[in-house]
Amino acid sequence: MIKKKKRSERASFLFDDDAGKSTETIDLFGSDDNAPEEQPEPAIGEPTDGEPVPREADEPSDAAAEDVPAKPKKADKPSETPTFRFDRYGRRVGKKKARYGKRKNAPKATTTVVEHDTEAKREYDEARARSRARAEKRAREEARQAELLKAERKKRRQRSTSTMIMGILAIAVLAALTWFITRLSSVHVTNVPSGYTEEQIIDLTGLRSKLRKRSALFISTADVEKHIRDNDAYLDATVRFSFPSTIHVTVSKREEAACVRWGPQSEYLAIIDENGIVLNAAAESTNGLLIADGMSISSAVNGTRLGDASDIQVAALIRLLTKLKELGLLERTPKINRIDMTELMQIRMYIEGTPYTIEVGDTSNLETKLMLLTKHWTEIMDEAADFIREGKPTATIYLYSKGGVNISPYEPGYSLPTLAPASVSPSFEPGEQPQNPAEPATPTPEPSTPAPQVTPMPHQDDPFTG
Repeated sequence: MIKKKKRSERASFLFDDDAGKSTETIDLFGSDDNAPEEQPEPAIGEPTDGEPVPREADEPSDAAAEDVPAKPKKADKPSETPTFRFDRYGRRVGKKKARYGKRKNAPKATTTVVEHDTEAKREYDEARARSRARAEKRAREEARQAELLKAERKKRRQRSTSTMIMGILAIAVLAALTWFITRLSSVHVTNVPSGYTEEQIIDLTGLRSKLRKRSALFISTADVEKHIRDNDAYLDATVRFSFPSTIHVTVSKREEAACVRWGPQSEYLAIIDENGIVLNAAAESTNGLLIADGMSISSAVNGTRLGDASDIQVAALIRLLTKLKELGLLERTPKINRIDMTELMQIRMYIEGTPYTIEVGDTSNLETKLMLLTKHWTEIMDEAADFIREGKPTATIYLYSKGGVNISPYEPGYSLPTLAPASVSPSFEPGEQPQNPAEPATPTPEPSTPAPQVTPMPHQDDPFTG
């Protein structure tokens, strides 16, 4: 049986350049103790029992021995490389069991790799060299591009910084030049109303303190107009800027149109123009103006519109005043001195010094109604005066009649009394005596009022109860 080598055992190999030249055999798998040890065959010239066997070739001749002195034999040094022998099974045999490399003075083995310079290897080396050269060139190019980009960014920052500085300087110079050219030099007033002077208007604008001290470009014309209205509500101004440094003010005076009673108890008077702008919120007298009664106004501020923007009562009054002024009815005689705005569906106007009442109604078709009144003003006033001469207490002029303007000798809302229908004689058949008219008629009993019917309570078990 051949003894198998254990898997855990490993064989180590060390080679030498001269190992192939040695006649020594190496046992790779170790010796087998149970195998019979083969005795080495005696070499030529060696004794079989350890005594040297003389060989004829080695023995010197007598003549040579006499001429050459015998040299002392040196002791054979042990071979540095042990000699091994293997049997046919690959097992090491021999007395020397020392393994290669285990001895103290055994030389270390070296391995020499011989590479053949082939065409493929040369091409491979050249390709690698070219690849390294390309990589180095690419790295140099990238480094160069990075440097160029860095320099370009630096130049760009410098250019942007210089541009910004130049822009700031240019803006500063332009602003200084603009201020110097456009600083307010003069205020021109156009259409100065009667009772005012140009100096007074300039004082009302508030621009006198800004002359030569502020640029006219930065003066708000709307603020100047508001400043004039706040200081004098009777003035309406239009302000515009004229390049380079002049402000033009065109002034117009508001005309008084009516006097409105306002307040919780209508105890205050406010003078307004035809557009509803309050000219004097605390007037002491009407100044002979038309008076508007029945207005639900709780506040009035000079220079602002009367009431709120959504106040339909004020809107109706402004519309009525505008049409009266356009048609010239405020200058007619006798004069319209009062308007009652309590009911918007029943607007009334009263004539000064007369008991005449003009029923306007609502504001629908207002222009048509007032045009008829303007067209037939003289005839209407004459007919109303005829009623007064006839002894009638008043005359009412209806502008919303179906046929146009109608004049009534009665007060507004007056209705004619309804006459009782005539009694019809009772009919009778021939042969019957007519009823004596002297006898009182039998009173007809009044129809009795039926008692209200009481709905009975539903049954307690009714599912629809409640």
